[in-house]
Amino acid sequence: MDCPKRSTPAGLPYDAIVEILARLPARSVYRFKCVAKAWRDLIDDPLNRKKLPQTLEGFFIIDIFFLLRMPMYVESFVEHFGFINLLPRSVPLDIDPRFSFLRKRPEIENLLFSDSCNGLLLFDHARKSNLLDTLGYIVCNPATKQCETVSTCSCCPPSTECSKWYTRLAFDPAVSSHFHLIHFWKKGLDEEVEPLEDQVSVLSVCAYSSETGTWSQSQIDWNEQGQLEGWRHQGILSYDTSQYVFFNCVLHVILFGFDHVQIVALDVQGRTQRMITMPAAAEGRCWKYKGYIGHSQGRLHYINNEVDAHDQSCELSIWVLQDYDRQEWLLKDTELSEALWKKELHRQQVGLLSCGHSSRLQCGFLSSTPEPTNSI
Repeated sequence: MDCPKRSTPAGLPYDAIVEILARLPARSVYRFKCVAKAWRDLIDDPLNRKKLPQTLEGFFIIDIFFLLRMPMYVESFVEHFGFINLLPRSVPLDIDPRFSFLRKRPEIENLLFSDSCNGLLLFDHARKSNLLDTLGYIVCNPATKQCETVSTCSCCPPSTECSKWYTRLAFDPAVSSHFHLIHFWKKGLDEEVEPLEDQVSVLSVCAYSSETGTWSQSQIDWNEQGQLEGWRHQGILSYDTSQYVFFNCVLHVILFGFDHVQIVALDVQGRTQRMITMPAAAEGRCWKYKGYIGHSQGRLHYINNEVDAHDQSCELSIWVLQDYDRQEWLLKDTELSEALWKKELHRQQVGLLSCGHSSRLQCGFLSSTPEPTNSI
């Protein structure tokens, strides 16, 4: 049986186009993917990847010891970035792990790494004299060095030492070239003032769209959406980026502050889509730590570790949400190891931002020992 002929852009011979693309810089090849679906399919074809120029494959690394332990005393968090090139063959290093192309801009005072999503990095732009005074945000593609500035959220009041705020990046190049920012803000109660009985601090959610260039605050009809949005009254979020993951156009967030840890799913407008029960809660058990979430092959994954109080062994569990609608979790893998417990996986992380094909970055997190000398 004859194999079907592969379609090519502009009707040119298949091999000729591959030969032409092989002579171009990697950045130009990546841009051709945006021309049409036929171009994208040709460049993504596994048979052509070895022939075409590859974008850098490696890791951005950041020592989160400084971010978690001493956030107010670090001059510039981007100083703790590094890049590891994993390509077996030599290629020109076109990645600037210190982001000097951003820091040399006169309007930039201090860059604080905030989040990453599908090839883009999010930085907070703050004053050197006061890191609480956020001047805005910068969304950057480190592979192309393109960046876009975003003003602070006008829907929420200025941040204070008592308030808590987190901003997360949402971007899926397969759906749209536009990105979104989802900003969580919660007013903290003054510790020196006795709170009133009916004084409740509700978490506000605002969203930014690069398509419109504006911020908007999600409006809630508590009569109709009160049950679904009730987590805003007592839910607690973490600054840890490994407890947030964006895929299928939904931001998934680990939420604690209840009897058991849950996952809240938000759309890019900041509206709650559903609450997801953790696998341990479904079985009547409770995790000691919040754990981490991610996604693989279109499914949500959750990882956590349980510690045996008697022999101090640690069982690392990896769960996959097999059925999203029915919330059916499947235990994918476990590993029982005393060595894992000795490394104290729950205490510190080292963030990895891997730079792969198509000039896109992927974000992951590895655990490490708490001593900074052993951190990557």
